[in-house]
Amino acid sequence: MPYLMNNGKWRAKRMIQGEVKTKVFPTKSDAKKWEAEQSTEAWQSELSQTHMDCLVDLTNSYLDSVKERFSAKTYAEKRWAFRQLFAFIRPDIENVNVTPAIVQAALRNLTLSLKSGNAANRVRKHSSAAWIWGKKYFGLPLVNPFHETEKMPETRHPRYVPPEEDFWSVFQLAEPDDQVFLLTLLHTGARRGEIFRLKWEDVNFPNRTILLSTRKTGHGDKEYAVVPMTAELQSALAEYRMRRKASEYVFINPKTGGAYTQRPALMRKLCRAAGVRPFGFHAIRHLAATILAHAGLDLPTVQAVLRHKNITTTARYIQSLGVSPDKLDRAFSGRQTPKKIIPFTGVGT
Repeated sequence: MPYLMNNGKWRAKRMIQGEVKTKVFPTKSDAKKWEAEQSTEAWQSELSQTHMDCLVDLTNSYLDSVKERFSAKTYAEKRWAFRQLFAFIRPDIENVNVTPAIVQAALRNLTLSLKSGNAANRVRKHSSAAWIWGKKYFGLPLVNPFHETEKMPETRHPRYVPPEEDFWSVFQLAEPDDQVFLLTLLHTGARRGEIFRLKWEDVNFPNRTILLSTRKTGHGDKEYAVVPMTAELQSALAEYRMRRKASEYVFINPKTGGAYTQRPALMRKLCRAAGVRPFGFHAIRHLAATILAHAGLDLPTVQAVLRHKNITTTARYIQSLGVSPDKLDRAFSGRQTPKKIIPFTGVGT
């Protein structure tokens, strides 16, 4: 409904699917008429006609959508990719004129500039995703020139997975609260962000399960998966909860009083103090997979525990293969956890 402004004019306002537009009119009737004319179809048609002619228009609109639905890290990665792309493709080139030949030349120059086929292929991947998005919502040409272009040759380096003794050396030097944090990473094989977001309501002590959430999906919506909790982790978390002041999040950033978003210095400091080759949180996830595989769990079961690729698929793995807390107990039991864990007594239920 239009409202009267201090200058005597009328401001119209319309919200469609969470997007708000406003416009000022001299009369209330003009403002009401404008509001009645607004629709999803009209807005999309307007955007298609005025903002989708050039490649830079496509990428900017796509980035706006990414910013709304994905993490800040994903947004920054895609923005970086488009900046690299426009170093070798004119931003104002019309979308209809973007051909596989032009893209291939740009990727070759990117490979030389960045000295990495891997980086050039990241640019290709994000640009292709933007084109698919534009094709879906704004009628871009069906042929995706980025997808049609072959990937550049890559040099793949194996991801460093620390020896288990290095993990425990680091663990020994951590503060008690950080030891529980590291143990949670190891025994769940979870991603860093999943543990940062973990709330006490997600920890089911009686059933020995933890509910993890992630946005590692193509549409950016949050997905959930229930993972087993070992008896050792159950006891460690129960003891930890007793000595921590009440908070909805399991692990609290003392500087903000809220959940962590990053902890860049922790592993760097601990690895340096322990005198071991540096490794990060994601390497602990890979170490967990190594431990499970060495314990004799088959590959589909390990994939199920780590929830690789698609969460709905891994959820079916968990259900059909019977990944139980007891199975994880057998895999992780006898590890070198140096602290005495108070036996679980039902606290925290």
